[in-house]
Amino acid sequence: MYKIVGLLKDIFDNLTIVMIILVALFLLFIDGPNYKNRGFTKEYRIVQIISYSYIVLGIILFIFLRIA
Repeated sequence: MYKIVGLLKDIFDNLTIVMIILVALFLLFIDGPNYKNRGFTKEYRIVQIISYSYIVLGIILFIFLRIA
């Protein structure tokens, strides 16, 4: 278990987690409405799912690395 935590700490630092969340917010608030305005509803839903997944993943990684 501690090997996995050490590996995650080596890969993901605070800047990486912030970048993951910023990319997700960009997709959600800037790229998503462009798809919606052009009538691409299926792509808009996919962008929403990916964005929310990235945000949740970033928050979980941040909390996990702070606790461990």
